Amino acid sequence: MDLPIVYIEKEPFLEMILASVETFKRECFGYVFGYKPSNKRNSYIITSVMPIQLIKKRGNGLIEQSKLSARNIVGCIDKYPVLFPVIGDFHSHPEWGSHKRIPRLSDGDIADMVKNGCSLGVVIKISSINKERILWQRGHDGGIKGSLANYKFHLNVCRVVEGAEGFLDECLTVNAPAAIKAMNRALGYF
Repeated sequence: MDLPIVYIEKEPFLEMILASVETFKRECFGYVFGYKPSNKRNSYIITSVMPIQLIKKRGNGLIEQSKLSARNIVGCIDKYPVLFPVIGDFHSHPEWGSHKRIPRLSDGDIADMVKNGCSLGVVIKISSINKERILWQRGHDGGIKGSLANYKFHLNVCRVVEGAEGFLDECLTVNAPAAIKAMNRALGYF
């Protein structure tokens, strides 16, 4: 069977981009809501997202939702899965000095997804730019790249699969035509 495609509606795409800008130099985190593949449709559909404001950094450099936030939000989400169909989470990988991050799941991200039974992980690489502006378009890895204001982005959606040597991430093709069109039009490319 072919790998599923991930469709992202315009609003959640823009919300994830803005969440990564808001916390730039630090990671952002949030939940992804939508639909998983079914017998008739081999695709994920991201319909909305919810950035989490109360996060803390763990000793290993990863971030996590605070206990207070998790107790309040997760309890509500778990009690009403029809209202809040969680299919994954999103977070950013911001640059830090000369340390350039990649738009893939880290080993810690993979371990957390396996532990929490998370289906999808949206990773947003964000870095500052000087003068270079990039048209929003699909990258060679299936993700989406582009620039906005003083930032350059590369968004990938990954799922965790079990391989011969343990769990690893697998990037899926992302399709967000309305978001790409809106971003390029707003930036004066079209």
